[in-house]
Amino acid sequence: MRNTFVSGSWNAICDRCAFKFKANDLRDEWTGRKVCAECWEPRHPQDLIRVPKEEISPPWARPEVDDTFINVPYITPPP
Repeated sequence: MRNTFVSGSWNAICDRCAFKFKANDLRDEWTGRKVCAECWEPRHPQDLIRVPKEEISPPWARPEVDDTFINVPYITPPP
């Protein structure tokens, strides 16, 4: 049937196995390829899961204060 005349169809090659089929027998795959029924694979359900965004920041925070330098004179006792 691959080389026979079918009105409205034409010969096409499967993108995965490279065998010749009629264009009506090829299916669109989720990867964008045109594949035959044997090569066709559904998309894995885990690819479609939407994970909620994680809250990373703390509930409250303070601004960072400037460093305060104190000049301490060190007095050494006489010997």
